[in-house]
Amino acid sequence: MVKFIHTADIHLGVAPDAGRPWSKKRQREIWDSFAEVIAAAKREKPDFLFITGDLFHAQPLKKELAEVDALFREIPETKVLLIIGNHDFLRPKSYYLTFPWAENIYIFKREEADYFDFPEKNAAVYGLSYWHREIRERLYDGLHPLEDDRINILLAHGGDETHIPFAAKRLLQNGFDYVAAGHIHRGGWLAEGRAVMAGSLTPTDCNDVGLHGYWMGTLTKAGAQVQFYPIYHCEYCHETYEVHPGTTERELLRWAERLIAERPQYQYFRLFLKGRKDPDIVYDLSAIDELDRIVDVTEQLVPDYDYEKLCEEYAGSLLEAYIRRMERKPQDMRTKKALEYGVNALLGHKF
Repeated sequence: MVKFIHTADIHLGVAPDAGRPWSKKRQREIWDSFAEVIAAAKREKPDFLFITGDLFHAQPLKKELAEVDALFREIPETKVLLIIGNHDFLRPKSYYLTFPWAENIYIFKREEADYFDFPEKNAAVYGLSYWHREIRERLYDGLHPLEDDRINILLAHGGDETHIPFAAKRLLQNGFDYVAAGHIHRGGWLAEGRAVMAGSLTPTDCNDVGLHGYWMGTLTKAGAQVQFYPIYHCEYCHETYEVHPGTTERELLRWAERLIAERPQYQYFRLFLKGRKDPDIVYDLSAIDELDRIVDVTEQLVPDYDYEKLCEEYAGSLLEAYIRRMERKPQDMRTKKALEYGVNALLGHKF
């Protein structure tokens, strides 16, 4: 039996929400989150720690590798297996290649598939690292384990058309007992309870919604038992307010303030205003935008026009003619949108 922790897309060095007062704090929290994974390994003593790409957000400095190496040295009983992803991809002068790593660290240094064999655990771990920002070839598809009787594990980074496309089911059919994947920041099961996309350890962008964390479990030739462990440093939430023509700025501000007051401190918010508004009102959202933990406020509002009143007010004009013509068309969603956009343009509004 193999016991392991699986994480990916840590992006050490990134400073999320650039320009916001909490950006530096978030940058430190990403390092703290990685330290939490090491603490879990110290406590649980897994055989392996799998890091499936993008440990760093960009090419790491030597001092940054020294910080990571010091953490790995705290878990000498755990073998750390690392593939390099598309963000911190290998180059001929990359410090990844020359740094004097601790003995428990195994780095895949080739773009071609390679493996490390651990006969004492009857396990073999396969993988490859990026030497380019993009790899469009399906490099994993033709990969098969060399010994069927081993517990064969594949570390994979990719899954979209520009970063080693793959289908987890095919890789399992190739003979791998488990696929530990990275690159897609929204994690979850990929196939048959034996393939996991780790997701980013913590969110690095306000569109990385929901909880993030790492995975831990056990693996035998018969199957896997794997569980997700969230880390509560940051969770981005998308929240929507339904606006109507009578909605006031004060009402919107109070809603945003309630969110901040009632929800956990680790939650940050991207707010969406949807619905219909008085076409003559322009909301000043600066007070909301300046609140703590409000990352962004996006208006997705449409004007609540009284078309008959507009026809009376602009009788004989191009605007009236346009409205009347559109009203004679079949009233489907496309027609309604065309009417709305046309009136916006003729009135000079920007929505």
